[in-house]
Amino acid sequence: MRSLRWILLAVPLAALGQEVPGIDLSKPPPAPAPAKPPPPPPPKDRGKVDALESAVGVPGERDAALEDRVKAVQRKGFLRRHRLQLTALVAPTLNDAFYQKYAFGGRLAYWLEDSFAIALSGNYFATARTDYVRLGARAFQSQLLASQLYGNAMVEGVWSPIYGKAAWLGKNIVHFDVFLLAGLGAAWSATSAAPRNEGAHLAADFGGGIRFYPNTWLALEIGVSATLYPDQKDKAVPATIQNVVVAGAGVSVFFPFRYEYVYP
Repeated sequence: MRSLRWILLAVPLAALGQEVPGIDLSKPPPAPAPAKPPPPPPPKDRGKVDALESAVGVPGERDAALEDRVKAVQRKGFLRRHRLQLTALVAPTLNDAFYQKYAFGGRLAYWLEDSFAIALSGNYFATARTDYVRLGARAFQSQLLASQLYGNAMVEGVWSPIYGKAAWLGKNIVHFDVFLLAGLGAAWSATSAAPRNEGAHLAADFGGGIRFYPNTWLALEIGVSATLYPDQKDKAVPATIQNVVVAGAGVSVFFPFRYEYVYP
């Protein structure tokens, strides 16, 4: 009995000698790891966005649609390439104080490119005497020389390097272009017919002007041009270069009326 008593007493003492695990309140519990945010969705058409940002240099521009941007060079309101242009012209002369001439003619042009055309032109010149003829003949003792040009025919190159548009009355847009022309051909004067019968004279012309386009098949133009040709009133005197300068207006019609727009 005494030995059993000592055994029962030794069991609780052995239990007191062992360390009983519990909750350690001396250290705070570790914080949970933050959750990773989901990756952003890839932008649509990333190649175009990168190219746009590199060109514009504004990071926020990626949110704007490419279709809504205003292009630096917009499409033209009309095209002339591979179209025919028929022009009717009337032009009075500017540089003859004694004999006023009026040119009535036309031009047929084919546009190889939108800025260059090959043209055939012809003019008939009607001459009217002014009040200065009598005074000039008296002053020069009846030796007044006159450039008696009857007509000309030319092969010309027409170059249109400048194109633009302007507002008309604050609301309508009118397209315009500036053109230059130069050509070679023939001129007929008073010495071309009887009694001299010299025939046509070699001639050249050059000039320029501006055209306005109310619509895609109609144009209104104003311009200045000069025709140069050698002529002599009398065989006893040497030939001189005659220069006839005209300033006039014209109306053009383009064929076909409609066209298909093609970007360059």
